[in-house]
Amino acid sequence: MKMPRLLIGKTKNSFFGFIRNRLISFLFSIGFLFCSSTLWSLPTYKDVKSAYLPSDIQVFDRSGELIQRYRIRNDYRSEEWTEYERLPKFLIDSVVHAEDKRFFEHKGIDSNALISSFWENLTGPSLRGASTITMQLVSLLDPDLKSSASKRKTVFQKLKQIQRAVELEDSWTKEEIFTAYINLIYFRGELKGISSASKGLFRKSAEALTPNESYLLAALIRSPQSSIERIVKRVCLLKKERDGASDCESISLFVRESLFRNLDYPQFPSFVPLFTKTILDFSFEKKINEDVNLSSQFNSSLSLHFQRKVEEILKRNVKTLTNKNVKDGSVIVIDNRTGQVLVYVPNIGEESSVSKLDLIRSKRQVGSTLKPFVYAENFEENKLTPESILSDSPVGIPVYQGIYRPLNYDKSYKGNVTVRESLGSSLNIPAIRALSFLDINEFILVLERLGITGLRYPEFYGPSLALGTADISLLELTNAYRTLANGGNYSELKFDLSDVSSNSRRIFSPKTSYMVSEILSDREARSLGFGWDNFLSTAYYTSVKTGTSQDMRDNWCIGYSEVFTVGVWVGNPTGAPMLDVSGITGAAPVWRETMDLLHETIGSKLKKPDGGISSDTISLSPLSKESGIEKTKATRILTPVNGSIFALDPDIPLGHQKILFTFSSYDVSYFYYLNDEKIGSAGGPYLWEPKKGEYRLQVKDRDNKVLSLSLFEVR
Repeated sequence: MKMPRLLIGKTKNSFFGFIRNRLISFLFSIGFLFCSSTLWSLPTYKDVKSAYLPSDIQVFDRSGELIQRYRIRNDYRSEEWTEYERLPKFLIDSVVHAEDKRFFEHKGIDSNALISSFWENLTGPSLRGASTITMQLVSLLDPDLKSSASKRKTVFQKLKQIQRAVELEDSWTKEEIFTAYINLIYFRGELKGISSASKGLFRKSAEALTPNESYLLAALIRSPQSSIERIVKRVCLLKKERDGASDCESISLFVRESLFRNLDYPQFPSFVPLFTKTILDFSFEKKINEDVNLSSQFNSSLSLHFQRKVEEILKRNVKTLTNKNVKDGSVIVIDNRTGQVLVYVPNIGEESSVSKLDLIRSKRQVGSTLKPFVYAENFEENKLTPESILSDSPVGIPVYQGIYRPLNYDKSYKGNVTVRESLGSSLNIPAIRALSFLDINEFILVLERLGITGLRYPEFYGPSLALGTADISLLELTNAYRTLANGGNYSELKFDLSDVSSNSRRIFSPKTSYMVSEILSDREARSLGFGWDNFLSTAYYTSVKTGTSQDMRDNWCIGYSEVFTVGVWVGNPTGAPMLDVSGITGAAPVWRETMDLLHETIGSKLKKPDGGISSDTISLSPLSKESGIEKTKATRILTPVNGSIFALDPDIPLGHQKILFTFSSYDVSYFYYLNDEKIGSAGGPYLWEPKKGEYRLQVKDRDNKVLSLSLFEVR
């Protein structure tokens, strides 16, 4: 009786084997006829790996330290590609056991599973199940084979899938197939690939996975969005089949803790998110204009060492100005030669009320920081030289709204002054006179060639453009100053370690740039407006300019050494005015500390351009006195200007109101006389408490010889 049973079993197996072989041959024939009309370019493993895009970009500083992970894909979350050698063996075994037990034996198709699934679904509208790991992979690679959750594959799609799985097995190794599969599948929610699943669910790399963690990941593959209860059952079953253990209570707790943890995906490190956003924005523009691809790793030009130190400098200085309604600030440092951005501090960080706002790229009124370019263009067109004389006296300029009457920062007038003094001491009226010598349309084009964007039509600004009424970002303005540092040659900023761009362009001649730089480094020229001892005076060569916007809303300090250009903005992000803050007391201390930090171990000097600078270049000017310019400078009282009228402010206590007396050539043997009464030495400026009346101010030498006279009135 036993013998017939054995014979029957063998007969049955033989019969099903025959049917299986026939059916597979039939399926391949049908598949070949159907699929031959649709060509599919079989990718290589290298192609698939190269096309793989993590959801985050990794940014490294110039020394190779990871400083930022920044998400660029919102449709999934993925980490770096994980190679087969880095996967734990029990993870591989668990996935193979759960998804494709004969993976390392078959050639793309598990015929036993396929026949079983076929018979079960032969009369149904579609096939399901029996998909090997290779078949699942080709479905991920070929768009024609992808199916939605609500729509299963048709018979013909299944045939395509089988044919292409066989093709893939002929070209790829098993290790390559498994590696691509484990990196491309979804595990739970937005977690795509083994690296993101390991990090998102367990806060570790795939290399450090435990057996229980591997079971959970393997159980998630077939239906990543299943309920917790269903996943617990799968993990328990898998663990029992692999280990012979079935402690479902502890497994249930483990699964729940792991899956709920996904709600808080770690994003570390995150030192420079706004810098990274700038990189992406600029790279996106280049991708559009130059078809540039941005990889998942970016080797930036940033120096984390200097970045952290400058962040501390900015925060500390802003805190000291809190009572002046200065709430925030920003700093950028650029390497002059390469254009590489070394430091990018967009705000004061977590303590900022706008910590997610990039104040380096925000456009604001730039105040007096445009004056160097006004004078540079005048030098370029041979309309002014550093020793040309401009009148710093009351002026009314007709504009379409009425009469524009500019004032200096201290509301006083200095009389006839040189261009050197006008720029060095940031006098407003001479700058407006200098702008009047230029075609304002052409000047705006010069600013645009300096990389300044978004400027409006000339009539919108009028003569006030010389005083910086245009809205410009710290990023653009600092790079424009770098043009002066580079002898008038402009090039774009670099956020990576590449060198100077090939699209550099000449804006000013080396001689023009030298003359502006030399003035901006001249302490004496600066002393008329800022005194001798201030934060702008460094022990090494620097050229620097401050600026304050209308209504004290923005405060700037931008300058450069031989090696670096540093731009600083401080103020209130809401646009509320600061209280009694000038460029010297606001942004300048941050600029000075940053420059000193950069030059702790290196020097700086101003180099003359090739061919040098002749005295004729500096002192001669083709303009005549008819243009309001004189060619010589006399010894004279600078303030008050002859004919000045002062009005006492009833809202300010008398003891707090002063009139400044200044002289063009200080000497301890000279003295101030007011209405013939000797009041003090003319060896420096003199502050006088005003009283109503008419006055005659004289400067006399020790022989009682009158050197200069100025008449003024106080009302």
